[in-house]
Amino acid sequence: MAYDQHTLYGGALVSVIIAACVAGIAITGGPGQARKEREDRVRATAMAGTAVALACYYQEFGNIPDDLTVVEAELSKAASPARQQAVCATAEIQKDPISDEYFRLERDAGEVTHICGDFATTRQENGNYSGYPSRYIVPDLDKTRESPGEHCYDLNLSAKMEY
Repeated sequence: MAYDQHTLYGGALVSVIIAACVAGIAITGGPGQARKEREDRVRATAMAGTAVALACYYQEFGNIPDDLTVVEAELSKAASPARQQAVCATAEIQKDPISDEYFRLERDAGEVTHICGDFATTRQENGNYSGYPSRYIVPDLDKTRESPGEHCYDLNLSAKMEY
């Protein structure tokens, strides 16, 4: 039984479309990879917000306590001195939105120096996760991550806190 020309062209076209779909998924990583990248963007935004809250607390009260619920409690008070700067009016300690745990803080001589989070993807190009003023508090948050896993970022808790 012979195939006509239209059947052959149709079969070839379907094959090309299927190959293009498979190649596209292989290159982009598919929907699972896109979900991980989206989660990492949300995680980095929460990390930047937490860094602002830590800077607000630090600039008013000094060293960050080990128990972050103390910082949360102080920042939740409308009349708290830590809330008096415009930047700090809505600042809050945020948990990692994926794991629902506090971001890990590294200390040097008792003072918080780094904020750490566990990222699921690499990040090859610079972006803008952190808005003003968090870009001064966590200046390297939007830099390249060459591998997934835990990444710790320098904190400048003394950064200028005005718009």
